[in-house]
Amino acid sequence: MGDKASLTFARCQGMSAGNGENMYCISVSHKKAPVAVRERFAFAREEKEELLEALKACPEITGAVVLCTCNRSEFYVSGSKKAIAVLQEAIAKFKEIRLEELLQYLNIYSGDQAVAHIFKVCCGFDSMVLGEDEILGQVKDAYQLTLEKKAGDYEIHTVFQKAITCAKKIKTDTNLSRTPVSVGTLVANEVFHFEGEEGPLAEKTVLIMGITGKMGGIIAKNILSKPGIQVLGTVRSHKTGLDLEWKSSRIRLIDYGERYRYMEEADIIVSATSGPHYTVVEEKLKKALTSSKKRLFIDVAVPIDIDPQIRNLPGVSLYDIDFFEQLSKANNQAKRKELGAAREIMDTELDECLKELLFHPCFRKMGEWKELWEKTPLETILYRIRDHVSSEELKVIIRTLDQVEDWVKE
Repeated sequence: MGDKASLTFARCQGMSAGNGENMYCISVSHKKAPVAVRERFAFAREEKEELLEALKACPEITGAVVLCTCNRSEFYVSGSKKAIAVLQEAIAKFKEIRLEELLQYLNIYSGDQAVAHIFKVCCGFDSMVLGEDEILGQVKDAYQLTLEKKAGDYEIHTVFQKAITCAKKIKTDTNLSRTPVSVGTLVANEVFHFEGEEGPLAEKTVLIMGITGKMGGIIAKNILSKPGIQVLGTVRSHKTGLDLEWKSSRIRLIDYGERYRYMEEADIIVSATSGPHYTVVEEKLKKALTSSKKRLFIDVAVPIDIDPQIRNLPGVSLYDIDFFEQLSKANNQAKRKELGAAREIMDTELDECLKELLFHPCFRKMGEWKELWEKTPLETILYRIRDHVSSEELKVIIRTLDQVEDWVKE
């Protein structure tokens, strides 16, 4: 166990186990914390393992899961009422940050709220892009590590298994995750669907002008999520040694000044720069193209990057930002319809999970209850219930007893 984990373990040894168990979640996410802060709470695999081992040693904590993505770091624990305080101190010590500083960036969930939160996260309802399903794989990986480290308990296992199952059901039964709305994803889809001279399965070459910018980078990463695509990315001559934040053997950087020379080779040309001048003009493009094969030009810049007159050239199609904004609006409408169905599935599955958690302790009391019912007259129990609950609670109890009578008769 590392030094940080040892510090946490020492802190936990001083705690005495409390009564009752609950689930808690500490979340540092895109909702409240900027990127610089989220980066401070990123945990590498070895750090996750150390933290899980440390939390396992705490008598206040009976189960734990550590979930880290680019947009969130979340820590789920089950245990006594003091578990949340132990968890906060453990994270602060592990990352060597003052607890007071940590607290200003946290969202804290407890009980049913914590259970509901992991369902929302797992189903993509808490993501920056509504309904994205990449988070499902990340939750599965986080839970798998808990299994490997034997850091789970009944509550952790029940909640995470049911949340993962629910997310899979939404993915299967709705089109929520299959309805993209971000421009970067929509552009990538057009690239995937583009059919050149050699058909849709042939390898494609995509030239991206502005690959080092935010939009260009997003488009490149989306495009490279599928095989069979080679990317050419332009950089200014004085930045030809630029080191991209992300790596791929399928990216080749070229000098921006040589861009026209590579347009003959490319099947799709994407322009996403922030410059004031056209990156492509009809006259120069006409001279550069030696064949009239089908090519798709995509302009996502504002103001536009590409001369609209290139549409007059043989084999050339041009989609501009207006095209993608209209497509995004249409997809948003479709996504909202799917969202209703997805939320209905989640609400049903979440309710089943909460009922299972609520009912689980009853197994330990079955014998006591049976003995009580055998020794105590029914009317005595009913009068005692009447005298100790509210009128609304009494309505529910009487309604339930009536239903039990019907179930027994059936």
